[in-house]
Order: sequence, then C-alpha cells, then structure tokens
Amino acid sequence: MKVRITDELAQQIVDSAKAVVGWNVNFIDCQGRIMASTDSGRIGTYHKAGHVAARTGQVQTVQEDCPEDGVSQGVNYPIIMGRQVLGVVGITGEPAVVGQYGFLLTKICEVFLKEYRLSQEAFSEEEHRSRQVMALIYHDEDTVQQLAEEQPELAGCQYVAAVFRWHKGTRQAGDFRQQLSETCQKLGMTLYTYIYPDTFVILVPCQVYPDWARKLPRWKEWFYPGISAGIGTEEPFYRIHESYRFAKMALQAAADRQVFCVHADDMKLAFLLQSLDGAVRRRYCRDICQHLTDSDIHLLQIYYQQNLSIQETARILCIHKNTLQYRLKRIAGKTGLDPRIFCDAVSLYIATLPWFMK
Repeated sequence: MKVRITDELAQQIVDSAKAVVGWNVNFIDCQGRIMASTDSGRIGTYHKAGHVAARTGQVQTVQEDCPEDGVSQGVNYPIIMGRQVLGVVGITGEPAVVGQYGFLLTKICEVFLKEYRLSQEAFSEEEHRSRQVMALIYHDEDTVQQLAEEQPELAGCQYVAAVFRWHKGTRQAGDFRQQLSETCQKLGMTLYTYIYPDTFVILVPCQVYPDWARKLPRWKEWFYPGISAGIGTEEPFYRIHESYRFAKMALQAAADRQVFCVHADDMKLAFLLQSLDGAVRRRYCRDICQHLTDSDIHLLQIYYQQNLSIQETARILCIHKNTLQYRLKRIAGKTGLDPRIFCDAVSLYIATLPWFMK
C-alpha cells in the first residue's frame, strides 16, 4: 500500500537526516515541489533535478547552482519502495563531498517511511503504538479519523505533547527511554514512541498530566544535561499536531537557553519570536546590532537580565554607575535606540537575546 507522505512527516525526515549527516537536506515530491527542507526558504519551491529524479527513478547530481531551475549544488536520490518512487531526498553541497552520504540518507528515509506505512499487516504492540502517534503528530487526517472511530475513548481527551531529545554522545539514552516507557505504562498511557535517531515523543492525557509532570524534576536530576525537553500546549485529540509543533519550539528554546525543559505556555514573547524565519531574525539582529561590539551586546544582555537596574548591572560588570550610564548613551548613539526608553529597550532586548541572534 502506498505511503501518504505529509509535509509534517517530510520535515521530520529532513530534520533527522541533517542531525546525522550535518548538511542541508530537502524532501521533494514527485511533481518537483520541495515539501520540506532544513533551509526553510526553499520550502514550496520547484526543484527541477528532484523532479527528474522522481520521474526517472535515477540519482541526479547537480554540479553547479542554477537558480532558474530551483537547484543548488548537491545530489538527489529517489526514494523507492515496492518499485514505486515515493519522493526524492536531496543533500546540498559539493557532490564529491556530500555524495558519500547517499546510502545513509536513503536508509534514514526508508526507516521513517517503513514505520509510517499504512498496511493491514499485524503490527506488534510497539509498532501499532508508533503508527498511532506518528499519524497524530504528523496530522495524517485519514488515519486520525480511523483511530478516533476505532478507539473513541482516545478522541474524547485533551492532550499535551512532550518531546525529549538526547544529545550526541549521551550514554544514558537507553536508560532514559526505559524510564519514559515504564512511567507511561504505570500511568496507563498508550501514545508514546521513539523517533529515530534521538527523539522520544509522549502524548500525555490531561487527566494524568499532573502525575506525569511530577517525574520531570527527577529526570532532570538523573539525565540533564544529556537530555532536553519541550512541553507543548493542551489541545484536543484532532489538534495534537499543534501541541507537537509547539513542543518542538519549546524543545529548541530549551537547547538555546541551555536548560532541561521549557513549557510552551511559559514562552510568551519567545513563542512569537521563535516562529520567525531564521533569515528574518538574522536580518533584524544585523540591522540593529551592526555597530555594536561584543562588549556592548554583553552589557545590554546583563542590563536587561537585571530589569534595567543601573545599580545591579554596574555591580555585576564591576564598573561605576556613571561609567554604565556613559556606555548606555554610547549605545544609543550607535544604534539610534536608547536602552533606557521602553520602546527602544524592547527592540534592543529582542536583538540581543542569545538564542535569537543564532
């Protein structure tokens, strides 16, 4: 049976592939549209070489960038299952360099697509659970509706998606997965799964969320900093994919802030800012901070961390209050924004957030 690849599934594939190979990756449908990419600016654009690879079933190598064809240097591999081309995965970079990852790249795709395949075969309990979770978080509407009809008790609940990721080289990943699975089983939770290569997703019913959340401090004590977590918003069954999307944003915030866990409900302004395209964020920071030194930026970060307190900022930086006032005036002269005036301070605060500047 043909696998129906959603944009959400394609994005998960390219994100996971980049985590392994380290280069930008695109997933292209059989009509040549880039469904998903680790370079967000390319999503939705036409990719001629990918279209040819899908049509012919042959690997297509691009030696030079060709904007009019929507292609960059790289290699594009058709994904074939059951003699049928399901799409194309492309890796961007010098072909002689990135070509060595071709086999690994196609195998990563096959792992995802085989797990996601909708079939009438008898699934093991773990495979069946994984299939359900992936349909919910990737917003496969047909399968979600089928699940609601088969298990109406699931459809009547509100859920919070939680996403855990272990960092490269973490030796405790196996122990952590076991802890998560055992906790879910004890609380009677059935919607949880591992996603290759480094992610564990749990869909927590709201009625057991307080009991489940009490485990977080212990997991932090045992497994941090090797593990990070993002907790999504409370959503109904048919919108679990939204909670998952917010959980991934919270997970990224946890990594950026170098903390164990971030809850989407606590992100507030960061929630809005993190949804901005990376190119937009970089342009904003460049326009505001282009004349500032690293020392200026560090001063502003401390100043805003101390809620605009001249006394506390001067104490932390070990400078006189008058010196601090002088440096703030110099920053105002460089940027045209006065760090001590509310509206200007907001602009500078956003531009100098460490995670926003990346």
